[in-house]
Amino acid sequence: MANRLDLNDRGSFLEDENQMVIDAEIVDIGLKLFEDWNSANLDEGTFYADYQIALLSDNNYLKGKFNKFYDLTPEDDEYLEVEE
Repeated sequence: MANRLDLNDRGSFLEDENQMVIDAEIVDIGLKLFEDWNSANLDEGTFYADYQIALLSDNNYLKGKFNKFYDLTPEDDEYLEVEE
């Protein structure tokens, strides 16, 4: 095998691949990464897992639902600001 630094100069093995194949793999990898991340979060409890999803979401509706579901107010540390 060649020196790993030299291998960086070769580009990616995906450069000549069909974009539809690459896009499908990206979706599959994304789902797997999410499942692993969410499973690790669930190890800390459902509230923590829900908080992490709502925290990372750009969706104000989900943030609001999270706050309402857990009866959070602006005084709570986990309360998520919702832009209106």
